[in-house]
Amino acid sequence: MGDGRSTYFWTDNWVGVTPLRVQFLRLFDLSADRWVTVEEMARRGWEEGGGAWVWRRRLLAWEEESVSDCVVLLHNIDFQDQVLDRWMWLLDPINGYSVKGTYHFLTTVDDSPDRGFFDDVWHK
Repeated sequence: MGDGRSTYFWTDNWVGVTPLRVQFLRLFDLSADRWVTVEEMARRGWEEGGGAWVWRRRLLAWEEESVSDCVVLLHNIDFQDQVLDRWMWLLDPINGYSVKGTYHFLTTVDDSPDRGFFDDVWHK
């Protein structure tokens, strides 16, 4: 995570393995500002009871528990103020994405859980 200015809080995959809108679908649906950036949410205050949490209606008890779960997930997020947000290709974080690198990964990794899917897509 860089400075959070170019990353959308709900829709970009910036914390965990899926976007927050997937992890907390109900909260995303109830959010008054679905296209807020990570930097803006942090600035408003995403701690419990903070100003970042603006809803279209009053939350039910179980929805408030989801907010608590989200706050716990965000507790240890650190920003790098002088670093811009950027996408990183996890298979090759130094050189980035390439078709050659992706093909190499798909054809050499034997323990991939979706191997049958790859065989269907990449006809040999």
